[in-house]
Amino acid sequence: MTARTKALTAVGCVVLVLGGGVLAIFLGTRYATRHVPGNTLLTVEISGPIPEAATDSPFGELFALRTLTRQDYRDALVQAASDSKVRGVRVKIQEFTAGFATIEELRELLAKVGRAGKATSAYLETAGEFAPGNAQYLLATSCKRVVLNPMGDVNLIGLSARTPFIRGTLDKLGIAPEFPGIGDYKSARFFYTEKDFTPAAREMTTWLLGSVTKQVVAGIAAGRGMTAVQAEMLMRRGPFLGPAALKEKLVDELADWETFVESCNAHGSQELQEVSIRRYLKADRPDRSGTPIAVVVAEGEILRGENGYSPMPLFGGDVMGSETIARAWREVRDSGAKAAIFRINSPGGSAVASEIIRTEMLKTAARIPVVVSMGDVAASGGYWITCGARKIVADPGTITASIGVFSGHLDMTRFWEDKIGVTWGRIDTAPNGSMYSSVDPWTPEQRKTVQAFLDRIYDSFLERVASSRKLTRGQVDDIGRGRVFTGEQAKERRLVDELGTFDDALAAAKELAGLKPEVAVELVFYPTSRPFFQKIMERDDAEARWGAMVKEALAGKIVTPGPVWMPPIKIE
Repeated sequence: MTARTKALTAVGCVVLVLGGGVLAIFLGTRYATRHVPGNTLLTVEISGPIPEAATDSPFGELFALRTLTRQDYRDALVQAASDSKVRGVRVKIQEFTAGFATIEELRELLAKVGRAGKATSAYLETAGEFAPGNAQYLLATSCKRVVLNPMGDVNLIGLSARTPFIRGTLDKLGIAPEFPGIGDYKSARFFYTEKDFTPAAREMTTWLLGSVTKQVVAGIAAGRGMTAVQAEMLMRRGPFLGPAALKEKLVDELADWETFVESCNAHGSQELQEVSIRRYLKADRPDRSGTPIAVVVAEGEILRGENGYSPMPLFGGDVMGSETIARAWREVRDSGAKAAIFRINSPGGSAVASEIIRTEMLKTAARIPVVVSMGDVAASGGYWITCGARKIVADPGTITASIGVFSGHLDMTRFWEDKIGVTWGRIDTAPNGSMYSSVDPWTPEQRKTVQAFLDRIYDSFLERVASSRKLTRGQVDDIGRGRVFTGEQAKERRLVDELGTFDDALAAAKELAGLKPEVAVELVFYPTSRPFFQKIMERDDAEARWGAMVKEALAGKIVTPGPVWMPPIKIE
């Protein structure tokens, strides 16, 4: 037997063992997961990241529970609201990562369960442990009852924003940044060029904080049965130790987890049976049969190529690949779907990639209605790709707009020569041969060329927004120049049509497709997931991205996602 044959035999044995184990587990649990008792208590734990779409990692599927997505939570809670077998929902809220748009969507879903007459209870071990607890507490207030661990606190302390600047570091290293842009509010470039907020950037961040704070205050007031003035005063007085939180009626009880569980499970004289959200989702999901409606999920920084993950420090994370999303739109056009929802969660990136995606969306919109549903962020390139959709629905807390452009480079000559003794030989065959080098400053002529590139992109951005939103170029420029708004502020400026959740976008898509609100639909999600074994066999493009990043770093370059990119604005 050859070495190759032995290897193939070993692989075959492993596949058989794994396949047998998976089959046994599947057959042993199928009935349990399909059956939901008539006196169900749906148990939900919200923790960690809440992505739009499931991870594409085969190893996560093999060895770990798949991370629950926003759509998973939505499906379970929508189903629970109308499911007569579900008598209540118990939510344990841990530390989680999500923007305020996602929090508001989850709050509305839980509130709908409550309005359907179900008991809803939230448990907080603590709302922040020597850390802001605004997000956890806001989410908890959507439930009828909020219980806090006796040692827990409610760190309701008001919102703040922190933005890093590396200009001081670059100065110490002898690196000269040059980042031109259009608009005083296009603040991404200030990361390199400034040491603090510019007046315009400070003004913009302040109005964003004000808008989100207003929404948080309204949510807490509605959830806890108090006025907005009372809720705002409590936020100004926070944080609160557990007993003080109870006294101020921020929580209903102080109790340990087991006591809380026992109180939730008791339903009159009947004991409720716990069903986890994962088991409940396996039993059934809403919107899985009927008239097809496509959902194109676009999450992450917009780059050319395929969807993936970027390991780059500061700018890394999920990647929305133009090829992947463009292919998804082509598939939607041939799918027979009666409408499409374009779910976007992106700070933008490449202008070329954004236009590729927008073009394919437009071709689809010429055949069927396309409704945009904005998640936590749909800004810069993430707003560019909405242009031409029939309707745009944003959550009040969505971070959007950022209609502007920037670019730049780092002149690292002094760093290489003065700091580490590396010198560079230079031979150019044309006047602009060194234009994209990071070891030479730009010449005046090159600066003019870069500005012409930026003017072209900005003009194209203005044109697309003006045409899509039925505004003049001057009106768009007046609200553009890099300005970032919440969804609530964007609606006031006619940049979005409606404030609402994914389900509001679904209702709009039905209406535009000529379907009655009560008509059953099948949500078909794109991009479609690759087969499991194909994921194992294919090379992960994160490795390639990492290699490219290292190569750029060795050449003295720092790569940003693209000219239509908005840096993350962290509000907590």
